[in-house]
Amino acid sequence: MSFRKRNADQQPKLPSGSRLSAYNGQLLISTGVPSLDDILGGGLPVGTVLLIKEDRATTYAQLLLKYFLAQGIASGHHCALASRDEDGNELLRNLMWLATSNTNDDDDDHDEAAKSAARSNAEGDRLKIAWRYAHLKKFESGVRQAPSSPPPQTSSSSSSSTDSKSSAVNNEPKPYCSLFDLTKRVPESVLEETKPTVLYNADGEDDYATLLENIRKLVLENNFSSAIPAKPNTSRKVLRVGIHSLASPSWQSKSSHDLYKFFHALRGLLRFSFGAAVVTIPAYLYDEAPNFVKRIEHIVDAVIEVESFAGSKVHNDAPYTQNYHGFFYVHKLPVLNSLLPPSTKLSVLSAGGSNDLAFKLRRKRFAIETFHLPPEGGVSERRTEPPPSSSSSSDSKKKQPRRIGCGSTPGKTDPLEF
Repeated sequence: MSFRKRNADQQPKLPSGSRLSAYNGQLLISTGVPSLDDILGGGLPVGTVLLIKEDRATTYAQLLLKYFLAQGIASGHHCALASRDEDGNELLRNLMWLATSNTNDDDDDHDEAAKSAARSNAEGDRLKIAWRYAHLKKFESGVRQAPSSPPPQTSSSSSSSTDSKSSAVNNEPKPYCSLFDLTKRVPESVLEETKPTVLYNADGEDDYATLLENIRKLVLENNFSSAIPAKPNTSRKVLRVGIHSLASPSWQSKSSHDLYKFFHALRGLLRFSFGAAVVTIPAYLYDEAPNFVKRIEHIVDAVIEVESFAGSKVHNDAPYTQNYHGFFYVHKLPVLNSLLPPSTKLSVLSAGGSNDLAFKLRRKRFAIETFHLPPEGGVSERRTEPPPSSSSSSDSKKKQPRRIGCGSTPGKTDPLEF
């Protein structure tokens, strides 16, 4: 019996900016937020649909959608955006871009001042009581990501050197998850190079059917379908579909069942393609019909919800609003080729769904962390009474009146008193 050695050049290559799951071997792409990748079990599986339930008073769901598209541009993926409420080209121009290597992820001046004050207090106290915990690892409530430098710019000194440099840059592996800076915007040259697609919907009776047909054409014409075999020694690209505020009043349909048909067809189309979709939906508009959103959650693969503290009478006076900006809920996780979601064993933040999650928005980044209540009374307030000193105890004894009991001597304590 003879064996033939496999040729590595003939094996299918992974798309750029993707990796295999350590749990079930599923092909994953990053959402652009390291903490959200951790919650999903390493990333968003290719061929799935992620639903984000929007908040009533804020645009945090739109921010997560921008992270998803910005990561696709940084990883060399093809991005497509559909929106009826806002201009798609304007959303693409306002995408965040890569942070530099010398940018700290905890970049707020307030955080730096708080860190320096806490560091000085820690050095002054030096754990006088709990000295045995001095060398233990500090507990981290979030997931940190190393900054990735932007792609190098080629100089136009000569044509040969430019071609060699550009080929070297193209051969470099694309990052899986990058660190973005919310204060920076994607350059126009990058948008012209990647050429993201804006899916326009002409005014008609059924916008969902038109959008689905545009996505189907995009998958078939650009060789994103996994049913069509690719040529040897060729690497595929990943398609990222972003749909902003689906099922809002701007979307026209013949009946309410058209939205269910759209999600069914979209999930079936992405199952056999190298693509993934992130859809935001204003679920607060359908509070009077909760079954409407529940059916959509049952159709899609993953569901998350963002609840902001802004405009809430319940959370306005709560002490935890100083550390967090809202709660982050995970209603459904993607389960492909397995009985349990990968995040049950691989997630650090959710711990199998037992931890409560919250998010915070800083000047340069968005992060999801494990929710913790602050200490009662605050950090600066002392929660225990100081022991009385010798001078205060002597003064209190002098101020106490002399008591004369049965068989007692004036000026001395009564031995019969307990």
